[in-house]
Amino acid sequence: MNREMRYRRLAVSCGTVLLVLFFFLPSSRSASPLKTVTFAATNTVWVRQFHIFTDAVSRDAKYGVRFTFVGGPEAIPPFEQIEAVRRGVVDVALLPAAYFVPQLPEADAMKLSPYSPMDERKNGIFAFYRQLMEERLNVVYLGKLAGGVSYHLYLKRPVGKPDLTGLKIRVTPIYEPFVKALGGVGVTTAPGEVYVALERAIVDGFGWPAIGMHEMGWQEVIRYIIEPGFYQTDVCVLMNKKRWESLSSKEQQHISQAMKEAEEESYHISRKIAGQERQLLTLRGIKVIQFQGAQRNFYLDTAYRAGWEKVLAKTPRTGELLKKLMER
Repeated sequence: MNREMRYRRLAVSCGTVLLVLFFFLPSSRSASPLKTVTFAATNTVWVRQFHIFTDAVSRDAKYGVRFTFVGGPEAIPPFEQIEAVRRGVVDVALLPAAYFVPQLPEADAMKLSPYSPMDERKNGIFAFYRQLMEERLNVVYLGKLAGGVSYHLYLKRPVGKPDLTGLKIRVTPIYEPFVKALGGVGVTTAPGEVYVALERAIVDGFGWPAIGMHEMGWQEVIRYIIEPGFYQTDVCVLMNKKRWESLSSKEQQHISQAMKEAEEESYHISRKIAGQERQLLTLRGIKVIQFQGAQRNFYLDTAYRAGWEKVLAKTPRTGELLKKLMER
């Protein structure tokens, strides 16, 4: 066989290989890892829950979907992360709704839902927020992690009834209206400043979910926890819309299915962790102030009334629609 014939056959073989690769390799940009940012540091319970989702997505190599972590709040401040994912600076963000209420006032109602993330997918709440976020934020709402975990008020000194008059409580936008409705004075500080604020009597207590307190060391400077809990955590997984649309339908289905499974697994894990953390608090001698009967009803009614008043004042039309969806 002469040299020219060998070159021709080699060219045909290479062309065949390239044709096969063209048809069978992923056609989207998924080969490029999804740049990801989280509102909390990597060693926190919230980000560990997030890895349930990212690990599930990455585990199946045939889809080629990978994540590269840009970092947490040290990389992009939490209140700036929504703009980062909107504009495609990053592709994915783990972000509680409180951090994007200024851009989407309806997000403030997420904490008021009485339903699990799994039930929200069945009753239309998930679909409502999915459409709203795509239209207003240019992001795709994939789901919610660490759901079903309530918030509590933690105090340095006891109260005999649902009345915070004379107390200064460290607040976030999540429960500031509730604290004010109970007569307390809201004090805004960064989470990293709470320990010192309690130690120096700058504040008398704070609100926080039922998980993650021990990681902050706050159990050392509080003495009481109020029951019942109120609201629930709403840590969202958001993806830039353009990046989402660049993925193939199979990749999108893979990510969506992984999110559903992680959502449920995270829900049960988080509730278990909340129970364990409560045991650790009581072992430390932290006492539970248990409101019962009329006091319990007043406490919870005040929490949800204050929450809905804030939502409806900013977005009456869609707020009413959400309130109807969330009614039991």
